[in-house]
Amino acid sequence: MEVFSIFSFFIVSLVCAVSLVFYSFAYKTKEDVPGTKPTLPPGSFGWPIMGETLQFLAAIQQGAAESFVSKRTSKYSCKVFKTSILGEKFIVFSGAAANKFIFFHNSKSLIRWRPPSVQKLFPSIAFVPIEHDAAKARKFMSLFFKFNETQKLVTSIDSISRTHLQNHWENKDEVKVHSMAQLYTFTLACHLFLGINDSEKVSKFLYHFNTLNRGILSLHLNIPGTPFYHAIKAAEALRKEIYSIIKERREALAKNLASPTQDVLTQMIAVPWGEDGFMTELEIADKILAFLIGGHDTTTATITFAMKYLAEMPHHYNEVLREQREITELMKPRDVLCWDDIKKMRYTWNFVNEVMRHRTIIQGSFREAKTDIIYKGYLIPKGWKIYWSVGSTQKNSKYFSEPERFNPIRFEQNGPSPYTYVPFGAGPLMCPGKEYARVTILVFLHHVMKMFKWEPILPSEKIKVELVPTPAEGFPVSISHISK
Repeated sequence: MEVFSIFSFFIVSLVCAVSLVFYSFAYKTKEDVPGTKPTLPPGSFGWPIMGETLQFLAAIQQGAAESFVSKRTSKYSCKVFKTSILGEKFIVFSGAAANKFIFFHNSKSLIRWRPPSVQKLFPSIAFVPIEHDAAKARKFMSLFFKFNETQKLVTSIDSISRTHLQNHWENKDEVKVHSMAQLYTFTLACHLFLGINDSEKVSKFLYHFNTLNRGILSLHLNIPGTPFYHAIKAAEALRKEIYSIIKERREALAKNLASPTQDVLTQMIAVPWGEDGFMTELEIADKILAFLIGGHDTTTATITFAMKYLAEMPHHYNEVLREQREITELMKPRDVLCWDDIKKMRYTWNFVNEVMRHRTIIQGSFREAKTDIIYKGYLIPKGWKIYWSVGSTQKNSKYFSEPERFNPIRFEQNGPSPYTYVPFGAGPLMCPGKEYARVTILVFLHHVMKMFKWEPILPSEKIKVELVPTPAEGFPVSISHISK
């Protein structure tokens, strides 16, 4: 991610310089009080004003947030520590016990927290309690998947996957996998969430979304030229488009030309939310923006790295190809995938899970303490923020033997120990879109492996991070067609 523009970096540098001048006025906080129990966890608040924000954002940008965490857990010999980032006092959680605590204490003693940049980009959350807001999102996603039976979703995803490969891969010698995977997942998300099937409109949405993504975790300086300024403009343009679609859909519903459950947007228009009644247009637009981000960013990254690992590891490529060919043979004379075919892709899904473990896609998440909390014998004061390091367990030898070794077999049978691998959450916080993501990835891999072979053009390509990690040049590959 381009976390800092040149101007933003100048502002940060200036703040640091001023902080040095006033360093003698040490950063005052309520530290642990000797003789009292419980105390705050060990840790450091870093520089005055800036805290450890620069180190944290640098680790995020490198796709190594877990390194920011692991250095400090080693230093303090503790899985929980205090710090100051993004202008807030933070407690950082890591490890399987932390994962379990987050999942089963959420809403009781913790609420979700969003950085200031996110709150300004999605203004509806400024006047909606965050847990209430999250509950709405989960309700409408759950309803959508309830009303749209699994086979119907598989058929739609199969059709869009084939069309994408035929339109954007065939008759080409080279493609950039990341941009092509993003176009596929975003087209699918627009179809299912917004009911948009116009390729030009999808491309226009995607252009604004990429601008929005680059500014989501940037410094929230709304000054021309900064990533955050461009993100604000992109969000405004996207809302304008969504408002137009809302108007069209309401007219179609009034004339019985649309079904209330045909896509997520229409559902939000037609279905009231409890005692609060119907959602406002701003709320609907912000929810749809969040769904589109969540529905394609992580899936795009997973598909990209899956294809990268397949290209680099012939043994695993052959095993995945063997399984997909077996499924193709069993399908005959049918040629459209069904849910039973997806369930047979066991090795392929183990491979994908190992990709997500080996290359952390989601680095972390934020919470806020609703009350004073005691965790591991330490006090987490009410109002303090929590950074939950989601990927900290995934390359920890305590939980995974030979963690740097790529080994899909570790996901066979019962798989990893509970709470050590949680890319889709767990318990009450299990992601409602998990099966959607699974089908989106597996259907694409099935068709791309049947149709093409690929070779990396830049074998040693670096990795960059926007919201999620991506190959810096988009993973360009040379492709060749497989004869039927």
